[in-house]
Amino acid sequence: MQYGKISKFQAGVAVPVFSLRSEQSEGIGDFYDLLEFGVWVKDCGLDLIQILPINDTGEESSPYSARTAFALHPVYLRVSEIDGAEVLQKELKALQKKYNSTEKVSFLEVVRAKRELLHKIFVTKQNSIKKSRKLQNWMAKNSWLKAYAVYCTLKEQNQQASWRQWPEYQDPSPELIEELWEKFANEVLFHSWLQYQCELQLEKVVKKLDRSGVKLKGDIPILINEDSADLWSERQYFDLSNKAGAPPDMFSYTGQNWGFPTYRWDVLAQHSYSWWRNRLLQAAKFYHSYRIDHVLGFFRIWTVPANEITGLLGKFNPAIALTEQDFVNRGVPASTLHYLTHPNYGWDWLHELFGEKTTKVIEKYFTEIEYGRFELKNEFYSEQAIVNADDSQDVRDALLKVYWNRLFIPSSTPEHMWPFWYWYDAPVLKTLPEHEQEIVAELFTHNESIQDSHWEEMGYTLLKVLVDETDMLVCAEDLGTIPPSVPVVLDKLEILSLRIERWARDWEQNGQPYYDAQEYPRLSVATTSSHDTSTLEGWWHEKDLDRKMYWEHIKGKKPLPNKINAKSALHILSNLMAGNSLLVIPALQDWLALSGKYTSVDPESDRINIPGTVGPHNWTWRMPTTIASLRKNKSLQKLITELVQKRQGRKL
Repeated sequence: MQYGKISKFQAGVAVPVFSLRSEQSEGIGDFYDLLEFGVWVKDCGLDLIQILPINDTGEESSPYSARTAFALHPVYLRVSEIDGAEVLQKELKALQKKYNSTEKVSFLEVVRAKRELLHKIFVTKQNSIKKSRKLQNWMAKNSWLKAYAVYCTLKEQNQQASWRQWPEYQDPSPELIEELWEKFANEVLFHSWLQYQCELQLEKVVKKLDRSGVKLKGDIPILINEDSADLWSERQYFDLSNKAGAPPDMFSYTGQNWGFPTYRWDVLAQHSYSWWRNRLLQAAKFYHSYRIDHVLGFFRIWTVPANEITGLLGKFNPAIALTEQDFVNRGVPASTLHYLTHPNYGWDWLHELFGEKTTKVIEKYFTEIEYGRFELKNEFYSEQAIVNADDSQDVRDALLKVYWNRLFIPSSTPEHMWPFWYWYDAPVLKTLPEHEQEIVAELFTHNESIQDSHWEEMGYTLLKVLVDETDMLVCAEDLGTIPPSVPVVLDKLEILSLRIERWARDWEQNGQPYYDAQEYPRLSVATTSSHDTSTLEGWWHEKDLDRKMYWEHIKGKKPLPNKINAKSALHILSNLMAGNSLLVIPALQDWLALSGKYTSVDPESDRINIPGTVGPHNWTWRMPTTIASLRKNKSLQKLITELVQKRQGRKL
């Protein structure tokens, strides 16, 4: 959908669909709840609703673990609005009674309960569904549907196991998918009908939102789950030899390994990026705008070999490699390069790590080479092999330290040499003569400095494809260590960047001062928090927050508040709304902080997700009141309206 001309500063609210709550909800927020929530948004004078991904994730609660980049999740259907649901009133009321009042979303239970009800409708209406000309026409227009429906059918037949674990059909051809489509005609029709109903409901809702002046901003993850219909059926576009992640940073010494495969951009280019173009055209049916998750990945993505667990032994892709000749030409012997990739150790160094277990550890894990030196055996040359070793935790931890002592990461192409992230701190570096240490440092530093122009070309090429394909307003999630080329390309393509206030700081200066909201780029989205951070109330209690420094930065009045209350929240949001960003989109939790009615005893429970953790605390937050009740809170509505009017009244 077209976002339209922006003639004033705008503001919105970020909330996952699953978090919405109404009297009509069926155990979880749904498409029709978006419509009712849009009325509250309009009442407050806000311009848009920002949501998390709503693609089908099956029984996975994380919206970033999609089964496909195209299909919507049937859990967001309002079952009672589907023809044939009239006979299920008793079951629907029982579902609502059981789940509508729960504090958190019972995702798995609700997915299964709603799917059972939907299947009952399908069975009852099967004859008319088969004859539906509208459904048949819709199916013919959506080329992604066949592979998705067949994949879902096979998942069910294999108790939801990954396609890698199926006894057959692991590597399908288009002809096989067509054959299975015919073979399982009834089953694939069910999944097709579900998607048809999803599109009917969401398109209806979005059209009504659009007529009321409320925009919908979606979220398009850069990556796709390995266990997905897209990867199963279109393997040629994906690289299964490594996983995507993030390099080490101040928050994680070992970086991140997300477990998602990366793209083969060269193959996608040969097909004119049709997979990505089709993905955006599908999203444009529903969204006026979208957030590109991890936009840095379009410039370069951190890739980790498939047999590694952490993100520590990854490298950026694309990247310009070093070669053996680069070092030899500067006087570093080839034998030294092998040593820097596969270090060997003396007894004393190993004894410092393993103590009294040294002899047994050497016998099991090391090979003696020469001069009483020892090298880690090849079968233990991966994090996966070490972690799976039959030994005590302290031995495995020490073995990882041995494995991480290197200047180059393992490479499948010996002629290419990729620097280890912590090369400058590796003990093995200190064993070289000083002049060789200087040569290594010079070559590594130079190699790092020449990457950015390469990344700029890559980022511009890929993002221009995305920008040119639709009329949606494009916004980027550009958090992390940002190469210089990123803001240049985003500015050229008029893609909005992201400013999360707590991280919008000059990290290179002493004291790491906050940037003033007036200094944010005009083409940016500003917010107080995200789905991966604590809320405003939760942030205030974090140990590493210098509350005094921040409060003085936004010119807050004394005394310094010891918690976020309605008054302090108003000051924080007023400061952000007065900033230079084109869009300001706080989370719903942070808007609710303007009212004392919705404060949680434990603000940590209001988080959407805690990265790096798995459990029922993630992806299950629900708004603490119904939308109808929220609309009755006129004092909160008045506060938000005044902030919005003041913001919109400024000259753009």
